[in-house]
Amino acid sequence: MKFSIFATLAFLGIALASPAANTATSTLPSGATCNKDGSMGNCASGLCIQEENASTGTCQ
Repeated sequence: MKFSIFATLAFLGIALASPAANTATSTLPSGATCNKDGSMGNCASGLCIQEENASTGTCQ
């Protein structure tokens, strides 16, 4: 009985820790508008050029 409770909790923990299969990562192409904090998605290249006082930047 104790083993089945432990096994159930272990499977629940594994299920919660694994990433969801249907979450799509949002990547932006080169030249797209981006935000340096990644709130608009991440640039495919990983580089968002944003001026210090600008509200948005451009993926490079």
